[in-house]
Amino acid sequence: MVTDESQWYVQKGSRVQGPYSTHEVGRYLLLGRVRNTDRVSRDGELWEPVTQVPELIPEELLDLDTDVGFQRFVDARSRVDQRSAHNVVSPERRTHPDQMQEQLKDDWAVEHQHAAGSVLPWSLLGITLGALGIVLYLNSTGGV
Repeated sequence: MVTDESQWYVQKGSRVQGPYSTHEVGRYLLLGRVRNTDRVSRDGELWEPVTQVPELIPEELLDLDTDVGFQRFVDARSRVDQRSAHNVVSPERRTHPDQMQEQLKDDWAVEHQHAAGSVLPWSLLGITLGALGIVLYLNSTGGV
């Protein structure tokens, strides 16, 4: 079993970052700083997709296709985002939560069709993509 004391390296393309604790990797997944396409390693030599390491995936990313699950994700993301207190976005530039949730559900449905060989639940990939979509949206609106 992996504990919070485990150290993980994250590979983004040719760039390696870390080491990070299990908790930090989970937090970065919630914030979209670690993506489902990134790879992780304990030793910096043997790499695997982050989606293949269930211990690293926060619970809040496992049930985005329901209203309750989506709200858990939004709440968790707000809790771990240190910048949220300083994040001022005008109301007209914000995405309505229903629109954001629908987009995440649509992303999940597309990923669900393409990820037939995945070992983890389909929703994990959709959730990760949804979180990435939120981060990209906030970055594009100047909200981050």
